[in-house]
Amino acid sequence: MTRVFSDASGLNSVDWPLLQNGAVNLFKNLTYFVEAQTDLKAAGYEVGYVDCRSGIKSFCAQLSDVLNWSEQFGYDEWTGNLDALNDAFDTYPFGVSDKSALAFEAFDQIVNEDADFAFGILDIIERSSRNHLLFSRRFIALVQTSNPGYSCENIGGRSANWNPKEWLQADRF
Repeated sequence: MTRVFSDASGLNSVDWPLLQNGAVNLFKNLTYFVEAQTDLKAAGYEVGYVDCRSGIKSFCAQLSDVLNWSEQFGYDEWTGNLDALNDAFDTYPFGVSDKSALAFEAFDQIVNEDADFAFGILDIIERSSRNHLLFSRRFIALVQTSNPGYSCENIGGRSANWNPKEWLQADRF
């Protein structure tokens, strides 16, 4: 039987704190956000990056590229349909390592443009991550926001959590 974390040594791995309370991790500090990506890459993760500064249309185009939308589904790009994205994450293109992460920088731009859409994205990722864990695949989201008070309650039945370095609100101000 293959396990995601086979023994207590897994508690010291770079991904344990990013998965233990849910797969969606919030970052305000850009340095911590970049460090997390670097650490995950060093641990064998494929990390897809999306810059959210240009809004939802650009977000959809970039996520389409990260997900190899055209190759997977035969459509030019993802149009923002959340049901289609939910289906796509069920077959998320993991590499040989079975470890993948998505990094969204300036996600507050998406939240400001359409909070329900932003919630839908994180909700789908959280649910998908939990389902992938059942097959010993790891799927993590790193979400950078400039809003130190941002919260996204009950995604995938859980809340988004601040990363360990910014867990205390005082570390975000």
